[in-house]
Amino acid sequence: MLKAVFLLILAAAALYGLIVAAFYFYLGDPSDKAPLYEGVIIADERQRPVASRFHHASTAAEVVEGIDLKGRNIVITGGHSGTGLEAVRALAARGAHVTALARDIERAGANLADMPNVTVEYVDLLKPASIQAFAERFVASGRPLHVLINGAAIMATPLEYDRRGYERQFATNVLGAYELTVRLLPALVRTNGARVVNLASRGHRAGGVLFDDIHFRRTEYSGMRAYAQSKTALILLSVKLDEMLKVGNIRVFAVHPGPVPATDLFAAGKVGYGSPGLLRFAAKVWRVLHATEALNLVRRPKNVGDVYKTPAQGAATTVWAATSAELADSGGVYLEDSNIAPIMPDGSPAPFGVRPWALDPFSARRMLALCVEMTGVAFETP
Repeated sequence: MLKAVFLLILAAAALYGLIVAAFYFYLGDPSDKAPLYEGVIIADERQRPVASRFHHASTAAEVVEGIDLKGRNIVITGGHSGTGLEAVRALAARGAHVTALARDIERAGANLADMPNVTVEYVDLLKPASIQAFAERFVASGRPLHVLINGAAIMATPLEYDRRGYERQFATNVLGAYELTVRLLPALVRTNGARVVNLASRGHRAGGVLFDDIHFRRTEYSGMRAYAQSKTALILLSVKLDEMLKVGNIRVFAVHPGPVPATDLFAAGKVGYGSPGLLRFAAKVWRVLHATEALNLVRRPKNVGDVYKTPAQGAATTVWAATSAELADSGGVYLEDSNIAPIMPDGSPAPFGVRPWALDPFSARRMLALCVEMTGVAFETP
């Protein structure tokens, strides 16, 4: 009997190892072979890291430990899955009232059902009328908004256009975040110290904004290239919005959560190549089996920035941006690993930091003007 149990355990371990290895090769991530980066880091006063006590492996719960968030109102998109779910869990546990916006409110409600202080409301970032309807209700309620987290995104999907003819990743990841932020400004102003947290990505280093062909009408389409464009655009928008909003004591941050393969976002990036439900289930299996930790053991990358994070670790920087007193006098900066990230040179292979083109003031000004033009939603300084 004991021998049979032992053999069963060995077989299960072997199968698990095969699953992890297959998933690793499916990712096609060569970062375990990348040498330790010892190259140039650009000195910059604004993007200067602080003495944060948190790091790459910190979790969202650790970041908010001991912080009282009672009376704080937080609105988040993408809060019902992946790193967003973990951010909501951590913030609500400390007493914040969190409003999670989702287009699939049944799924969101089921995922968030066991959390206190959380309500779910309908918003589809590809439907401006739904954004406007929610924002008008929230503003009319008279509640102050302490933190807005623009976390919802789609990644590396096949080429699709929304009803306006806009490339779908840009429309969701950038225009939806812009419109929600602007329409909620009256509630943010009431707080006198509000923060806007925009979920960016180190994926921005794969390319800047194609200002002359945002929607890939002439440029050959690549899902990851479009994703990189949208994340660069969101960083640029964060830079410009912070510049404009800090007079109203509202600060804006762009956040890289880290490489988090076991999330629904990664699974959603394969929508069009497989069943969304099946892909989400696969992502859940990876989380249950702790595949992230196993993958790190298989890969053994030399650079900390290449170490995969769990969703709880991936949520840490978002939560830090939303709550940290160390950012009281900062804004318009790109964050990673619960710290302000350094600037890396164009073309740098470093798996960390922000690239200069994503902070360029001229491009940031151009991006804000483009968002105003494309959405028809005017921006006015509070």
